[in-house]
Amino acid sequence: LLGPPPGVASPEFGVVAEGVSLPRARCNYSNVEAEVGFVMRSTPVPASTCFPLSEADVWAAVGEVFLAIEACGSRYALEKPTALEKSADAQSAGAVVRGRGWRVGCAGCPSAKALAAVETTISINGTQVASGAASLVPLGSPLASLTWLANHLPSRGERLRPGQTVITGACSKTKAFAVGDDIVACFGELGNVRLTFR
Repeated sequence: LLGPPPGVASPEFGVVAEGVSLPRARCNYSNVEAEVGFVMRSTPVPASTCFPLSEADVWAAVGEVFLAIEACGSRYALEKPTALEKSADAQSAGAVVRGRGWRVGCAGCPSAKALAAVETTISINGTQVASGAASLVPLGSPLASLTWLANHLPSRGERLRPGQTVITGACSKTKAFAVGDDIVACFGELGNVRLTFR
């Protein structure tokens, strides 16, 4: 999830891919990001009779929390696409690799507060190349980003729906990788996600 950045009024969507080995040429992957994701259990509804949705309203509609790596890449051959071309390319959203997940409400599932406090690193072949935190995502936390999206979609005639997957923005990111490298995103005690490009 991006934004909303200047001049862009709508959220950006990526493609969910299964597996942890991706052909780099498929989408000209240029960087990887450690992210927190959600799977919706239901469509969020306000506890009161009107919008906007609160973070509590949206959390109540989340079915699963998961760790992820977003592989960002452009479908263009252009070296410097314009802002409009980037928007048409879903802001370089390429694929999502899912890691460990938890059902909300079950034992061991991190709370929204715990997710907001998680610190992240990215390592390439065992060497740390980037660090960050979930507090660096748009609006300051994964749940805040999801709540923004849930409140924005109705303006487009849409709603978050059961089964939809949402990733919430980069906690840390790097471009320092090559085909064959072992890429690991670490989310502290919550676990790791691993990816290799081929």
